[in-house]
Amino acid sequence: MKNALTSILNQLKDIDFVLFKKADVSAFLKREAEILSEGELTSLFDDIYAFNAYLGRTEDYSFIEKVPFWEYSVCLEWCESHMMVGEAFDLNLKNAKRFLGSLRRFYDYLVGLGKLADSSQLNKAIKEVCGGKKLKLIEVIPYTGNESYTSIGIGKETIDFDIADYWLLIMLDTQFDGNWTTLLEAAFGISGERALKVKNLQAKMGTVGMEGLKDIIYSDVMKSDVDQATAWFYRDADRT
Repeated sequence: MKNALTSILNQLKDIDFVLFKKADVSAFLKREAEILSEGELTSLFDDIYAFNAYLGRTEDYSFIEKVPFWEYSVCLEWCESHMMVGEAFDLNLKNAKRFLGSLRRFYDYLVGLGKLADSSQLNKAIKEVCGGKKLKLIEVIPYTGNESYTSIGIGKETIDFDIADYWLLIMLDTQFDGNWTTLLEAAFGISGERALKVKNLQAKMGTVGMEGLKDIIYSDVMKSDVDQATAWFYRDADRT
């Protein structure tokens, strides 16, 4: 066990943690080394390392409590293609229970120290994803629209696009035949806020030299994306 812990602590020196404090991770692993086997301790470290690596490619949540439950499901999918540790991160119920269980073990430790308010979002993820007899990944993410979608660099300037921008581009392409004027007119009929969002998006697209959805999208648009975009766009229509 001493060799495994020493190796892990040496690796920690070169890791930049996103939402965790290195001292907390180190202290936690030292405590767990007293009761876990060498393989279990290594697995625990690998899970925390993988989650931290995933957090490095998400938007800034500021605090771990702000990470929504669905992000843990997306993390499982990301780990399968990015963490090459034998079969440890293959997408199956057993691995998901281990991975999320490792995080809950660490969260419980932080809660006990008063360094984490609660782990309700993680607990919800465990219930949603691992609560049945089969792995149940969250397929339709309940976005609000404020989440980051992508950023495009133009010289020294960075133009940020959020999920609502993505939804507007879907609407432009699927329901308004690429016509910004008719999209804007429809947006005005819903709310001034929605119309301003369209104007701002059109300006950003002009800045980056792009016209529509096909210029910015990374993959095919799924029906669930169209449904979410439509629901969001017309959400305030009945309130006006």
